[in-house]
Amino acid sequence: MRQPSEAKTLVTFWGTRGSISTPGRMTEKYGGNTPCITVRHQETIVILDAGTGIRNFGLDLEQEPEKRGHPLSLHLFLSHTHWDHIQGLPFFQPAYSKETRLTIYGSPNKERFLASILKGQMDYDYFPVSLSDFAADISIWEISSEIIELGAITVDWQEQVHHPGGSVRYRLHVNGKKIVYATDVELNQIFRGGDDRDEKDALCREYLDFVQGADLLIADGQYTEQEYLSKVGWGHSSIPVILEVASRAKVKQLAIFHHDPQHSDRFLDELWMKKRSEYPPEKHNMDLFWAREGLTISV
Repeated sequence: MRQPSEAKTLVTFWGTRGSISTPGRMTEKYGGNTPCITVRHQETIVILDAGTGIRNFGLDLEQEPEKRGHPLSLHLFLSHTHWDHIQGLPFFQPAYSKETRLTIYGSPNKERFLASILKGQMDYDYFPVSLSDFAADISIWEISSEIIELGAITVDWQEQVHHPGGSVRYRLHVNGKKIVYATDVELNQIFRGGDDRDEKDALCREYLDFVQGADLLIADGQYTEQEYLSKVGWGHSSIPVILEVASRAKVKQLAIFHHDPQHSDRFLDELWMKKRSEYPPEKHNMDLFWAREGLTISV
């Protein structure tokens, strides 16, 4: 019989697209749903962001109630509250079940309370069902402690400053492994020159320390180097920068995430082949891949 410590940690990508959902033939492989990832270990389920991908996760959960003899407990961590990271929540089927306990965590540094923002997107002017119509037991917490204990998973976090409105990166420690979710941050502003080098150096050290040696880093890589030149200040990283930084931090697996809406499957395939040749695993000790909707990996 397998001991609890030997249980697998499964990471599933339910939505990998940035900014806006992009369904269609050109995005069938990597997916068109906006950000949502789950991390499951034993009975603990952590959800990272609630983009449109969370809908399919909810439908998948609905198919496995017979495997569970207790209420469903879910922990949703929001990187921030831009539309592409919360717009799937009204369509999350388990939230309409009284058998669900859903805890939502987010940044304490919001100009408006987190609960007000989530309720606002379900105002009758925008959506026919209000947040109060959810039958689930829902708690909304603006994070106050640095470390959050969730059964076998421990979560710590840091604020990210180089994104309009801010965002949060999360680090999950489970079964001796480290999974980092660090989307929606403009690393070019931190690692590529600029004014006030003392501040930038401090931000560099902080990021590198946070992701150092991660068994899996899920990172914002929305733009090519050429695209970034016209997107400075938009709050997203160029792929070359995140590759350099992840290699420097000795990350073991790097998932490029938050794909640009204009990037087709063919474009992403060609980009992956090019960057994979520049960062072969035998040289950098880092497995590089493009996050793909529906993909599940064991960490």
